[in-house]
Amino acid sequence: MVVHTFRTARRLRQSCFLTLVSLFNQRVQCLKKKFYFHFQDYIDLIIWKVQFLDRHHLLIKFGSVDGGVSRNADSHPSFFAVYNMETTEIVAFYQNSADELYFLFELFSDHFHVSSKSSLHMNFMSSHSNNIHALEQLRCTKNKATNFSQFVKKMMASLPFSCQSQSPSPYFDQSLFRFDEKLISAIDRHRQSTDHPIKFISRRQPNILKFKMKPGPEAGSTDGRTKKICSFLFHPILPLALSVQQTLFLQASVVNIHFRR
Repeated sequence: MVVHTFRTARRLRQSCFLTLVSLFNQRVQCLKKKFYFHFQDYIDLIIWKVQFLDRHHLLIKFGSVDGGVSRNADSHPSFFAVYNMETTEIVAFYQNSADELYFLFELFSDHFHVSSKSSLHMNFMSSHSNNIHALEQLRCTKNKATNFSQFVKKMMASLPFSCQSQSPSPYFDQSLFRFDEKLISAIDRHRQSTDHPIKFISRRQPNILKFKMKPGPEAGSTDGRTKKICSFLFHPILPLALSVQQTLFLQASVVNIHFRR
């Protein structure tokens, strides 16, 4: 009886092992076919952008020549490689629509930023991997997306991050304030501008307005149909900021200095 049980268990183990080997071989063949199918695409890749992840690794973004000179590069397929400079090996390789890359970005967003957090004021930089409010906002946007693959591509379009592209100002700490990220955020780029002030709401005292910022002329724009964009420059420590509002036509830019009294 014991011998029969032992032989049965051994046959089951052998059967499971052979099944796993078969699945592994099928997976290898599938990956090989995929590689050769896209082989010409890989040959035509050029480097779009490079970022240091740490002292040994680079995050390299590859894409086509057409995508590199296109105004809308996001519509072109791109790839990300993690390259070890010491061993000269490609540690990982992803397409910009890869789920695995997105989940790494969601869980370890801070590792994609070059900025050092050795200074105390750098700890105010919020991301969805260190701030629950930023994570909730990201997941809300993800849940609203009708096409997850397109959502991943949109999120990966910001990688690699440019040096000093994120402001460390405590006014952007999402544990302290809530604000409309369509109008202003810690990421340094042009935003849509309106004639209404940008409100900063307290997180610790819900619905309590702490302060407002109004870019552009104090009296507002006389032509509400004119499209306006605005950029901001915040001091990393002091309660001081600059706003620069521009229009699409050849009108003078409006520069405002904002400070808390």
